[in-house]
Amino acid sequence: MKKTILFLDQQSWLGGAQRVLDSVLGSLETEFDPIVAFPNKGPFRSSLEERGVKTLTIPIGNYRSGRKSYLEMAAFAIRSAICGVLLATVIRRRRVDLVYINGPRCLLAGVFAAWLTGRPSVFHLHLILTRRTELFLVTRLARRISRIIACSHAAARSLLNDDTRLSEKTEVIHSPVPVRNDPIPERPPGNIRIPSPCFTVGTVGRITEVKGQHLLLKAAGKLPPQVRAKIRILIVGAPAPASKADIRYAEGLKAIAYRYDLTENIVWAGYQTDLASWYGSMDVLVHSALWAEAMGLVILEALQMGIPVIATRIGGIPEILRDGTNGLLVTPDDEDALGQALSLFIENSSLREHLQEGARSCLDDRFTLKSFSPEIRTLVCRLCNLPNSNGSSASDEKFAAWK
Repeated sequence: MKKTILFLDQQSWLGGAQRVLDSVLGSLETEFDPIVAFPNKGPFRSSLEERGVKTLTIPIGNYRSGRKSYLEMAAFAIRSAICGVLLATVIRRRRVDLVYINGPRCLLAGVFAAWLTGRPSVFHLHLILTRRTELFLVTRLARRISRIIACSHAAARSLLNDDTRLSEKTEVIHSPVPVRNDPIPERPPGNIRIPSPCFTVGTVGRITEVKGQHLLLKAAGKLPPQVRAKIRILIVGAPAPASKADIRYAEGLKAIAYRYDLTENIVWAGYQTDLASWYGSMDVLVHSALWAEAMGLVILEALQMGIPVIATRIGGIPEILRDGTNGLLVTPDDEDALGQALSLFIENSSLREHLQEGARSCLDDRFTLKSFSPEIRTLVCRLCNLPNSNGSSASDEKFAAWK
């Protein structure tokens, strides 16, 4: 009989953490029976249900990005405690063997439910913790977690710098980029056509301030006229559902485009589920995140398709990009530095060809399912007291202190 794992996710649309969770589910589907809990309905949840994965709803509610008031934090804590009790009932009724927490917003509910039922738990950390309140809460709750998976060394450091004792239960498993076997479509789907006089500069991800799309527009707007005339900007992504801050930010982006006379240079693709053809339309991906990003899955996806990347030198991004080899790294929150990198990429053909070759050849095995899947299976099998996939007990060495 298969062991049952309860996965807790904080959003039901397909972001980077959800793409990684999908890889986790794929790595475990033959040996375990998953149940995935979401706060609401959404495209990621629907896709899992279509594949026969069991799902359920937890009333954890929304918790907006950015600074929160004490009232908002207190209300969220109360909802999380209620969810913990409800989840404990689910764990007992469905005989769940392991609680897998895929993000910090579910951490309190998951830790409480695991504690009430005596079940082991996993916390998958997909971001770099920066706010003092966030760090305080996460590190205290993480002490009750059985194992912690960090998607990058930068993500692990953000946690371990606050509490070194957590190193004994923390392991870095880099997020993978799925292997594509299907051919890349020649053009994006639907009615959108990308006019391309020379170069298409793309950005992919949620439209929100921390992703820094405004820096790309301002950098492009300041390019010399002869360089700016050669580019089209492809923006793939949308504001988070029901996020007023994201919607205001998206409106601000269109105002910036108008101010810099970029309206005719930009294609707004909106939210997309199949990104292959959109990446295939790009000459370079720009990822101008403002805050420390733990990994940047879109960077991995672009490199997998041979697309060079210009990104900010921040968080876990330097663990992926080799400056001058498969991309260019620039100073965070610096539109002038980003503009210089764009101009260099467009005007220097030998550098451009070198970066394109590097993008095709410099994505190493750390970021593949070939490495990711056995590490995830080993960790989960050990917590569930099962032999791993080669028939032997999972090695304790996998859980040695992270250095």
